[in-house]
Amino acid sequence: MVRWAMHAGRACRLKSFSTKSASQQGARQVTFNGLDGPVSDQTPDFVKALDIDHAGDGEVMLACAMNGQDLPLLNGFPLRLIVPGYYGTYWVKHLNEITVIDNTFDGFWMKTAYRIPDSTCACIAPGTPPKATIPINRLNVRSFITNVQAGAKVKARGETLLKGIAFDGGYGIAEVAVSTDGGKMWAGAKLGQDLGKYSFREWQITVQLAAGNHELKVRAVNQIGQSQPTEALWNPAGYMRNVVETVRVTAV
Repeated sequence: MVRWAMHAGRACRLKSFSTKSASQQGARQVTFNGLDGPVSDQTPDFVKALDIDHAGDGEVMLACAMNGQDLPLLNGFPLRLIVPGYYGTYWVKHLNEITVIDNTFDGFWMKTAYRIPDSTCACIAPGTPPKATIPINRLNVRSFITNVQAGAKVKARGETLLKGIAFDGGYGIAEVAVSTDGGKMWAGAKLGQDLGKYSFREWQITVQLAAGNHELKVRAVNQIGQSQPTEALWNPAGYMRNVVETVRVTAV
């Protein structure tokens, strides 16, 4: 076992985390612990783990600054783990301990909590138990309309600009489509600048809506063909929701 301790007073910049110096026979995972302790004696300490190849792939980072300034306390000062493309449960705040281990970590927040069904869709039939589970991991595809709120009134037969974002777990967004009739017909949106495979991808489209009520829907597809379901998928913990979202508006 190899362990590093992080000290709050040490200055640093955004940098890649590397396990090269910790390479050893049989090393399997890297665990990450923070300064914040359990809220009670009954609550396990929050420790997360990554496979050693993932931890040292050059994309996982240790961050001590944000927007050119020291990391704010609420964002994890003095040091935070950044795991691009993975759900936030891995982004350990107030990081002070990194340990390389020669086994699969069996802490509560990996072995028991934050787990999903071990299936392609991470879903099962409602009310049935999963046959097997795995730790939650990579983000799935999601998209949102961000400039029009539910219940909004827009100009009938005029041009209405719809804008939003789309993202996934690191494959990159290939296309975004928008429906103004509840999903019967779809039109391709214009994608904004590609700022990297882990970044939000902006999109926009101009639509004309007849007077009355409308259901606006948006659906994204990533570079490997993964998309969003029209009906929410089910798992016992309710994780990884990525159903096609609906915004209801009225054109007047």
